[in-house]
Amino acid sequence: MNLSVTDHLFTLAIIMFFAGACFGLLFCKKHRAANTLSNLFCMAGSAMGTISVVFHLLKGGGPVTVLNSVPGIPNFSLQLKYDNLSAYFLLVLFILTFAVSLYSIGYISHYYGKRNVGIFNFLYCTFILSMMMVMLAGNLLTFFIAWELMSVVSYFLVVFEHERSENVKAGTVYIIMTHLGAALIMIAFMIMNVLTGETSIIGNGAFFTALPEAAKNACFLLLLVGFGTKAGIIPFHIWLPKAHPAASSNISALMSGFMIKTAIYGIVRFIICGFGGIKTWWGMTILILGIVAAVLGVAYALMEHNIKRLLAFHSIENIGIIFIGLGMGMIAYSKEYYPIAAVAIAAALFHTLNHALFKGGLFLGAGAIQYATHTRDIEQLGGLIKKMPVTAVFVLCFSLAISAIVPFNGFVSEWLTYQSIFAFIPKGSLCINMISIIAAAALAFAGALAAVCFVKLFGISFLGLPRSEHAGEAKEVPPTMLGGMGILAALCLVAGLFPKIILNLLDKVLIETAALKIYPNLSGGTVPVFSGLTVSGNKMSMIAILAVILALIAATVPAVRIIGGKADSRKYGTWDCGFVEINERMQYTATGFSKPIRIVFRILFRPSRTLAVKGEHPKYYPDKMEYKVGTVSVFEKYFYDVIIRGLHRFSQRVKLSVQTGSIHMYLSYILVTVLALMLYSRLF
Repeated sequence: MNLSVTDHLFTLAIIMFFAGACFGLLFCKKHRAANTLSNLFCMAGSAMGTISVVFHLLKGGGPVTVLNSVPGIPNFSLQLKYDNLSAYFLLVLFILTFAVSLYSIGYISHYYGKRNVGIFNFLYCTFILSMMMVMLAGNLLTFFIAWELMSVVSYFLVVFEHERSENVKAGTVYIIMTHLGAALIMIAFMIMNVLTGETSIIGNGAFFTALPEAAKNACFLLLLVGFGTKAGIIPFHIWLPKAHPAASSNISALMSGFMIKTAIYGIVRFIICGFGGIKTWWGMTILILGIVAAVLGVAYALMEHNIKRLLAFHSIENIGIIFIGLGMGMIAYSKEYYPIAAVAIAAALFHTLNHALFKGGLFLGAGAIQYATHTRDIEQLGGLIKKMPVTAVFVLCFSLAISAIVPFNGFVSEWLTYQSIFAFIPKGSLCINMISIIAAAALAFAGALAAVCFVKLFGISFLGLPRSEHAGEAKEVPPTMLGGMGILAALCLVAGLFPKIILNLLDKVLIETAALKIYPNLSGGTVPVFSGLTVSGNKMSMIAILAVILALIAATVPAVRIIGGKADSRKYGTWDCGFVEINERMQYTATGFSKPIRIVFRILFRPSRTLAVKGEHPKYYPDKMEYKVGTVSVFEKYFYDVIIRGLHRFSQRVKLSVQTGSIHMYLSYILVTVLALMLYSRLF
């Protein structure tokens, strides 16, 4: 397939998404038709887009122009282009969108007769198009327009079920935080444009190398906070655990799986690619933010019993892992250790894809659980493996992947991150080495807590006895929902077993992005995708590891039979401590499972306990006792609440002195403003 054909295929993919949005509006009163047609068009567009960008990456060609300008509008140039970096992120988006759209055909059926499904699908398709535009933006103006469109459309999807007050509150926090971040990005863009006169960001080499050093540092900080807010990096994360549970699960999968990765794209595009001359302290800053996010994100996730809030905090953890890779890559690049920088940045970009696969799948799994049980509370679940066996298998796969368990994809990207850290330690200074060692320890600690967290999620939700009537009456979800989860689960396994397929594509991205290479440094073989990875003298083969695991499992059963001899089976009643039978109230709870961590890190969680005793004589003859355990969000209570109270007091004082109610004072304000503008125009 030649390049011109793939170009036309990519254009056709965009048309498919537009058609999906239009059909959502045209059939807004026919819910089933609107939902089915919109999602089928999205699946078709995703398939075409995937083929197009994969061929572009394999060929490794230059930037491709989709739309160059809007004629007839002076000083306005809307440019849509994509290069290898854009193509890789678009590949992540298309894969996730295909699976989510297939899943949505069945999932959105619970809105029939309750919501306007046509409007929802219009917003859904527009949201996908807006994320595509961010990746395709060829200049600063197009990027900012696409960024704002993505934020606004996602806000409407978060508050789609607006009758719930918590959804409206979550949407308000989200739109405030995302616009604060957008304001900082806009200021950085203005500085870059004013000082260089440059606007093009794709196909322009190092875009803003002419910036003075002070301006580069200022733009770095502005972009880091602006993009970090969208990524949900701590301490700018407060919107994320509120917005993800408020949105429907298919939207949560897109928001967590890809939307927050647009921030990673922005950091790579503008900071690593665009500025040139990366500073060591830039990498150190990103690395430290990644360490904090990885550890605190998973720690807060472990305390949650709402599945979607738990997964939202894990998104913060995984963004932290990506930041660790980017930070190590920038430090190594600044010290001219280019092979190590290539491994670290490749690990970050690989984890970007991996997170989209397993976190998107986990949110789809959470949606399937809610679809079948009408609850997101882990404490109300249990025994679902018998009711929803296929969903249980897929959720188990995603849980193993996010916990970095062999042979799934999460292990590979985290292994590459470890290798970049260990390879750099002998070459770094004392300060950098200390931070690197802390990063490796933080990555290991976060991985251990992630495994504990998903043992809790899967064990409490799917094993044991049903803890509520809803869990006891659950049934398996429709085939389209299973199909969407199955695609992502299969890809998690494929990316884990054959990581060189992805690393081959990433090599094209690294060459174009920072003149780095990783693929030639990996071990060779007659069939490269089956051979192991060799990085810094350490070799890892997922196929070999899987073969060893399977061999050990196969050898265990006969070994036990030979050593133990023939066993007689005898049946006894389960020991029940004098009770008639074991029931759901005797099971281990999610609260009890996470309590040891809550006790050890009480300074972080600030746990609270309340005991409510009810009855006519509660002191001696209680009828009912309720014991509740809660935690406090340290950042909200001691950071954001303090700022909000300060702003409120300041605004009250300003109101008394400025809003006097005097028309003469208001006319004076207007006169002073006009004189200031006249003076400015005179001087400049």
